[in-house]
Amino acid sequence: MNGLIFQLFKTIHFKVTDPIALIEAFCFQSDFYANYDAVPVKERKIAHVNRIGARINEELLPRCEMVLHSVKGLRIFQYDNDLDRLVTLDSGKIEDVVRELNDKAIKGLMTKRIGLSKATKILHTFHPETVPMFDNQLQELYLEKINSGWIVGDPQIFIDYYQNFTEGDTWNHLKAISRQLQENNLRLTRVRLFDILWWSFLKSRNVNTRLEKEKGGAVKWQTLHSAGW
Repeated sequence: MNGLIFQLFKTIHFKVTDPIALIEAFCFQSDFYANYDAVPVKERKIAHVNRIGARINEELLPRCEMVLHSVKGLRIFQYDNDLDRLVTLDSGKIEDVVRELNDKAIKGLMTKRIGLSKATKILHTFHPETVPMFDNQLQELYLEKINSGWIVGDPQIFIDYYQNFTEGDTWNHLKAISRQLQENNLRLTRVRLFDILWWSFLKSRNVNTRLEKEKGGAVKWQTLHSAGW
């Protein structure tokens, strides 16, 4: 499986020469897989959120758990075992589901010490099939390249994220990758697979930006490169 192109938001596309190798390398080198992704959802506890780098102080965890309990009936969580149904809804219905998630769960979790990145990691811990993680890199890219008027708390970033799966070939690519990895007993949700891929792409760009400034030249990565903006 070579040369797959993925869509990140509306206008960013990147090519991964060998996504299986990239994902396996990430899982091999990172403790996140063994200590987090491989833990069944039913066995996860609120403290597991720190295994994916949330760095939430222990005194805040009980409050986070209370918020999670209060929003467990949200419509989006009905798709935890079948995200295919969500991404095939019409755009208006997806937007309604996402706005409910944002208004009740995201805003309920966010405080001065818990921003959007941490809030999404909390929700992803218990709903890894449906809720993506938006780290600071992704938020900065979205603000710079996609929506210059976006502010934290605006659900448009979620709406545009799910468009990654409703447009183009990204969702089908992720399904194919998932099937192949499962044959090797490496089980990751498609949301998590996409997280690893786009994070790796952004990481490669950031490294090259620094190298160009400091060393006067970038690396021609064999695995990742931009396929169009």
